[in-house]
Amino acid sequence: MNDEMYEALKNRLPAFITDIKEIDEILRAEANEIQLHENQVFDVIEQTFPETTTWSIARLENIYGVVGSVDDSIEVRRKRIMDKLGTTVVANRFTIESLVNQYLKNPSAQVTVLHHLYHFIVDYDLADIQYFAEITAMIEKTKPAHLGYTMRTSTADSINIKDRVFVNNRRYRKVREIVFGMPLLMSNNEVEL
Repeated sequence: MNDEMYEALKNRLPAFITDIKEIDEILRAEANEIQLHENQVFDVIEQTFPETTTWSIARLENIYGVVGSVDDSIEVRRKRIMDKLGTTVVANRFTIESLVNQYLKNPSAQVTVLHHLYHFIVDYDLADIQYFAEITAMIEKTKPAHLGYTMRTSTADSINIKDRVFVNNRRYRKVREIVFGMPLLMSNNEVEL
């Protein structure tokens, strides 16, 4: 029973009425029902906000046109909706850092802008990564179309590589740099680890 609701109902009536045993029992029963309905109303209100939605998240995804897997956790699905709602902001270094940090275990993202290359680099700790696909999808939606980006991770631990691994860094010519007879590939750096 909800004592707070019961007291609120009881205080609205004169004392000579609430002293009647039957009236008191009716007030206790009504207090429980009113509290039950009030909780249901607040639950429905919570379902309209991405930060608090639970059982109606599929409805919000449909409303905002967010595509994802129903197998994902509720937190990831909520973040997708909030990202969709937050992509109307002007993208800058701090905005990208903030959005990437939402998906990391610890906020370790740092964005470096390379103005002369129309490119930016997102650095983060390897131990903090958990939703890489969501991070890249969010960056693609948020960044200006003319900018390229690189995701770069670091770790304090040593990594033992058992097989031969080749890492390629290719840079292609931009459309305005293409001249007939020149190759599209501007540089190709290959490192064997």
